[in-house]
Amino acid sequence: MQESNTKLLHVAVYIRVSSDEQAERGDSIRDQRERGVKYINDHKNMILQDVYLDDGVSGQKIDRDDFTRLITNVKDGHIDLIIFTKLDRWFRSLRHYLNTQAVLEKYNAAWTAIDQPYFDTSTPYGRAFVAQSMTWAELEAQNGGVRVSDVFRSKVAHGEVITGKVPRGYKIQDKKMVLSEEAPAIHDCIKHFLKHHSMNQTVLYMKDKYGIVMTLQNFRQTLLKNEKLIGRYRGNENYCPRLISDEEFQEIQRILGHNSNIKSNQKYPYIFSGLLVCNECGYKMGGGQINVLSKRKNGNSIRYKYPAYECKQYRAYKECDNGGEIREVRIEEYLLKNVREQFNSYISDFETNSKSIINNRAKKNQIRKKINRLKDLYLNEAITIKEFKTDRMKFEAQLAELPDIIEPNQDFKALRNILGTDFEGMYLQLDNEQKRLFWRSIIKEIRVSKSKDRHREYTVVFI
Repeated sequence: MQESNTKLLHVAVYIRVSSDEQAERGDSIRDQRERGVKYINDHKNMILQDVYLDDGVSGQKIDRDDFTRLITNVKDGHIDLIIFTKLDRWFRSLRHYLNTQAVLEKYNAAWTAIDQPYFDTSTPYGRAFVAQSMTWAELEAQNGGVRVSDVFRSKVAHGEVITGKVPRGYKIQDKKMVLSEEAPAIHDCIKHFLKHHSMNQTVLYMKDKYGIVMTLQNFRQTLLKNEKLIGRYRGNENYCPRLISDEEFQEIQRILGHNSNIKSNQKYPYIFSGLLVCNECGYKMGGGQINVLSKRKNGNSIRYKYPAYECKQYRAYKECDNGGEIREVRIEEYLLKNVREQFNSYISDFETNSKSIINNRAKKNQIRKKINRLKDLYLNEAITIKEFKTDRMKFEAQLAELPDIIEPNQDFKALRNILGTDFEGMYLQLDNEQKRLFWRSIIKEIRVSKSKDRHREYTVVFI
């Protein structure tokens, strides 16, 4: 590019690194940026317009975030020259190159590959040479996918990571996955899921106890269904340290499959589904139909079906002595008769034994440490800039939402309003779905103790 004393050129630095090339050659974002800026500083007639970065994007794709922004600024007349290290940073598709080149020529913008100065688009011969080179670059990109797959297989076989994203509870150290400081918390949360069989409850437990925020989908896919937690990945049985046992992982898959079947096949809307907890073992109690054979006066028999609940650990494994079904109607009768008294007792206990002040300063310091670790991962190119920005924004949002001190403040106004009405009379007019919504609006869980002299004891925990 010839220097000119009559015009100051506004120069854009374009950087592209695909995840494939990072794995294959370790191309550096930082290196491309530094060399581009140095090129501009070495030319007196150039000034940096902006740096455009597309990270983890193939050169065969034209739909790139910063590339789109770059072309928009070209059309707006803000850019005279675009520089990048090599032609394959710009494109690996001949069709995309030719279409883009037409736009650049229309708006009087040029480009230079600083490591390949023999490319010259100002002459017909130069443009033909570039087009021919693009043909070979496109072929190279297509063949590169095969080579990268081989590289990935080799890395996995040697226990090395092939991406900067690892499950919660792990971190990257010397290119391998190792357990992180968060591992005990993740292990505890998985134990919580194994005990309660509820993803919703576990995600809330995770957030309340450890400040770890995950969506249900993320919790299910990146933890509960992730074989890396038992040290296995892509056929390597010893890929990384295990966080849980094989038996625990198999039990999780069984629970997930069982929960899925219940969701799709359940026809009867059980009123207390998800609310009943066995007070002996701590597991959820499941709903089902019980058959009762009744004889009539005329000697004929008739079979009745009743919705009922039973401890899952007793039914499936005989590991709990809280056996025997509880008819749904009996639970309804108990609540309608006793819920007011239990509510008043609950308020009295809360006010007498008020919860202590919660100090979140240590938790916030842990989040700040995570942000610093993110920076180290990005500088070491273990994660992409998109992953860095996404995770940093998530942690900063957690910091902004988390007060240093939380004082106990439970508002019982909504509960008082409900229980201050004649809800018993209205309740009888509701269908099962409406009844379920009603109880869920005021009750967090109902703890069921084992039968004593054929009588159950219920402890209601209010929201």
